Amino acid sequence: HLPDFLTRDPRGQELPSYLVQLADNLSEPQKGILEEVKYLQNNIEHIKQIVSMQQDHARVAGVLEMLDVEEIIEDAINISSASLSRHGVSLVREFETVPSVLLDRHKMLPILVNLLSNARHAFDEEGADKRLTVRVSRGDHDNVEIKVIDNGAGIAPDNLTRIFQHGFTTKKDGHGFGLHSGALAAREMGGKLLAESDGVGRGAVFTLELPLQQNQTTP
Repeated sequence: HLPDFLTRDPRGQELPSYLVQLADNLSEPQKGILEEVKYLQNNIEHIKQIVSMQQDHARVAGVLEMLDVEEIIEDAINISSASLSRHGVSLVREFETVPSVLLDRHKMLPILVNLLSNARHAFDEEGADKRLTVRVSRGDHDNVEIKVIDNGAGIAPDNLTRIFQHGFTTKKDGHGFGLHSGALAAREMGGKLLAESDGVGRGAVFTLELPLQQNQTTP
């Protein structure tokens, strides 16, 4: 009889604890699956937001408008946030209040997204301290400066002179187009894209300089 087996047989006496342990073991994978589903749902929502955002930007391609610099940077960060988070990169914002700037959204967004992507790729996958800083400030020459600063792999001195050339890349799967097109787009908006690094292993700073209009030169 089952009652006798559970109370008198040594094997039966161990059965309740075994069933409890089995239930715990079964619940752990279920929790993991539920967490994965939730993660996927969040990512799907994130992708929807990105697509919607890019469609909004595409609608005004080629149109210059007064843009809030912080707002368009946040758009780029939102597009890049999942990748940065997945690779353990911490992002620091250092935003000084600056005037709006006359820009083309369609050109600005790809520049910023590419700079964030390049910074993410500059980190060693095993590195512990992956820090990416986005800094906005008023420049010294009636301009606004957006700096993307990483403490990653750095850039060799020889590469600094070639980094904006079409086709130049240090990535295994790179095409050497992102920084080149970004530099051209910055120039078309009257600005410039610059790169600095103290060498391999010393991180890098990419600076996007954007001109203020004459009627914006006073705070």
